[in-house]
Amino acid sequence: MKVANVASAAGIGLYGGTLLEGTIGSVAALHAWSTLDRIHWGTEMFGPLLMKDDIVVKRLNFHDNGVALPTGPGLGIEIDEDKLTHYRRK
Repeated sequence: MKVANVASAAGIGLYGGTLLEGTIGSVAALHAWSTLDRIHWGTEMFGPLLMKDDIVVKRLNFHDNGVALPTGPGLGIEIDEDKLTHYRRK
């Protein structure tokens, strides 16, 4: 039985929030939330919008108070290796 169904049966409303992670963390959460039948209290997936830069090739497509779920292999995103090297801590 899906988590959302168990929560609904127990009278628990779900909320799909995250903290201020970049695109990788947000996309992982988006994929998780997309498997649920219902999210009672919506989501707030705005972390990447607050970042000046990110380590992905293509940023998320935020539109109409929503965000498009990336498709493709894995999480559907591609890491920009040059930016990853640039931001890597030594």
